[in-house]
Amino acid sequence: MTMLEKTKDTTIFTKEVFNAFAAAQNEPAWLAAKRTAAWSVFEDTPMPTTSDEPWRRTSLKRVRWADFSLDVVPSVKPVSALSELPQSLQNLLDTDKEAAGRLAMVNGQLIFAEMDPALVEKGVIFTDLRTAAQQHADLVQQHLMAKAVPPSDGKFAALNAALWQNGVFLYVPKNVAVEFPFQTAIALDGVGASSIHRTLIIAEESSQVDYIEETASLNDADTGLAVGVVEIIAQPNASVRYVDVQQWGHNVYNFNTKRALAHEDSNVYWDLGELGSHLTKTFIDTELIGDGANTECNGVYFLDQKQHVDLDTMMRHIGYSTSGDLLLHGALKDQARAIFIGMIKIDPTGQLTNSYLKNQNLLLDDTCRADSIPALEIDANDVRASHAATISQVEEEYIFYLMSRGIPRSTAVQMIVEGFFETVFARMGNERVRERLMAAVEKKLVTRL
Repeated sequence: MTMLEKTKDTTIFTKEVFNAFAAAQNEPAWLAAKRTAAWSVFEDTPMPTTSDEPWRRTSLKRVRWADFSLDVVPSVKPVSALSELPQSLQNLLDTDKEAAGRLAMVNGQLIFAEMDPALVEKGVIFTDLRTAAQQHADLVQQHLMAKAVPPSDGKFAALNAALWQNGVFLYVPKNVAVEFPFQTAIALDGVGASSIHRTLIIAEESSQVDYIEETASLNDADTGLAVGVVEIIAQPNASVRYVDVQQWGHNVYNFNTKRALAHEDSNVYWDLGELGSHLTKTFIDTELIGDGANTECNGVYFLDQKQHVDLDTMMRHIGYSTSGDLLLHGALKDQARAIFIGMIKIDPTGQLTNSYLKNQNLLLDDTCRADSIPALEIDANDVRASHAATISQVEEEYIFYLMSRGIPRSTAVQMIVEGFFETVFARMGNERVRERLMAAVEKKLVTRL
């Protein structure tokens, strides 16, 4: 039997596939039980359709599920030295810069791992999720597939919980501040390859850490399926910066659920770059559980051809005197489409909340489209909450001004787009992170404009 079965009811993986996968894992009993429970949820959860409000603008009818397989063997083999990795993976891992640790995975298989020994002595753990489940069950079990992203969160969250192949586990003990970022490269290799990966980050009280996760296809033309989940636990007074640079190939279908639980006086920062894939649907939520918790989200997307990216964000204010700030800028050309759904939700307990979100879109062609849907849901009476959204084209006056100075039109447009994105980049507090996202955007600007 193939790993996927093409049926009229859009069945993805079969029960036989799950049973074979689970039997081959050799995992602790507690994890096997979690997978089995998640599979039941997956089977009972219907495939999302445009009748479901979160999916109203993103149809899955044209997805050919039978094109994808968990059995595609990557051409990249495990290595023991960073220099032995293909140059494309080395580039994703910023091998010319300092890092606290690095992981590389291809088609769900661990290819390379390294970590600063000095951090090991401080109790920091950075390893693949399979190893963590075996060696650090006391830390992993209570948080994995639990409060942050349970299988009940949706069809693809349940799929991930049941069939994740591997992932990342990052643990930072109390009072430990990590100077350099951790970096992970997650890649697809081969026609029809799948990557079902999961990231769990636990930052204990008064700790600080930056984590960069880059996703890419080794061959832009290959079809592929990516299903990711990120769970972030920020304990009191902790600071976590999660960076996502998404550069999947133009024939990859990409589904994600990413959620952070922010406890008292903690800070959670999201720095996002959505540049690749054929179709992406990503949920990004922060639950501000503790009093004084804060979140900030800075993101850019640059779409071309027939790319379709649907970002669904929520800042949920539960604790007292919490704050949230989201700024998302997107540029589109050709027949690309972007959807942004941004929710600020304030619970009755969220008095003295201060929250704001803004989405701005720049259309470079008449054939592209952007939908921006900010919203507020407020159940407290002493708060500040507001939102804004804009969709506009590049002003010909600006282009004419630059061309009158001898600058070619394509270069003029590139300069305008770079300036449009710079507003977001300037808000990113970590210089290394800012440079990484700027380089990724500039690369696509040079290629596509």
